[in-house]
Amino acid sequence: MLMRLAIVLAALPVALVLHLESSSIAPLVIVTVLTVLTALMPGSAGAALLIGYAAVATAFADGHPLRLAVLVLIPALHLIHVTSALAAVVPVKTRIEPAALKAPARRFAIVQVITFAVTAFAAFVPSGTGVGLVEVLGLGALTVVIGVIALRI
Repeated sequence: MLMRLAIVLAALPVALVLHLESSSIAPLVIVTVLTVLTALMPGSAGAALLIGYAAVATAFADGHPLRLAVLVLIPALHLIHVTSALAAVVPVKTRIEPAALKAPARRFAIVQVITFAVTAFAAFVPSGTGVGLVEVLGLGALTVVIGVIALRI
């Protein structure tokens, strides 16, 4: 039950950010429905739909790519991913010892440090029309680095 509550708590900043960036209530309703789906059935596609919806909605919103909303969504969406994965394999009424969360928390922290290091680097890369290839290569490199580190942990 604690992991399902963690899913809901991690989704709160996502709902707030998407609601503040939108002029309608639709994102708030969509995030709420997907959060309920994810909390009730963490092994379903609810988490992937929630993460995908938030990413697409933020990508198509107006504003700088490294605005505060994006920087808040990065760890929140990752936390939804981690908590829903754990909730999918841990029975609802199981008491979770804090020591059992040590490895997932360490992986979460490592991925966040790498992500924000790349984000800090991206803040200094010049923007313009000719940097699309650089962005794709950077995302690919980040994915490889995170994959290699995750396999070693």
